[in-house]
Amino acid sequence: MSQDGIDRDRHTQAMLLLDDGLRRIADQHKNSVDFEYEDPLTFGGGHFVFYPEGSNSARFAIEEQYEGTDWSDEDRLPTSWTWRAERIVRHPDGSHYWGTEREGETKIEDLPNLLVEVDRWVRKTENRATQSAQFGAPARRQEPPAPRL
Repeated sequence: MSQDGIDRDRHTQAMLLLDDGLRRIADQHKNSVDFEYEDPLTFGGGHFVFYPEGSNSARFAIEEQYEGTDWSDEDRLPTSWTWRAERIVRHPDGSHYWGTEREGETKIEDLPNLLVEVDRWVRKTENRATQSAQFGAPARRQEPPAPRL
C-alpha cells in the first residue's frame, strides 16, 4: 500500500472516531446540550458545534482543517481540527460578539484529547444549568441577539 493510502486510511479513521465520540458525548448529555453539524462559512461556528440546551449564548465549535485549497474536492479529509469554547460578550455600545474562553488545534494523534476537551465543556455547561435551576438563578428575559458577522 502506498504512503498516500496509509495516510488516507488514517485520516478517514480519525474523522470517523471524532464523529462517533462527539455523538456519544451528545447522547450522554442530551438533556443539557444540543449538538449540530454546521457550515462554518455560513454560520461562523464550526463543522461540529455544541450549544447549551435551549440557549445560543455559548458554544463549543470544532472546525475541520484541510491541506491545500481545493474546496471542490468532495473526498478531501481533515488533517487537523481547530476548536473554540466561546460565550456571547456584550460591548459597551450594546452590541454582542463571540468571546473566546479557550481554543486550540488538534492533530490526528491528539484526537482523544479533543474529546476530553469537549466532554469537559459539556460537563461544565451541564453543571451551570443544574446550579442555576437548583439555586433559582433568575431566568434571562431574552437571549442576546446573535453577533453580526
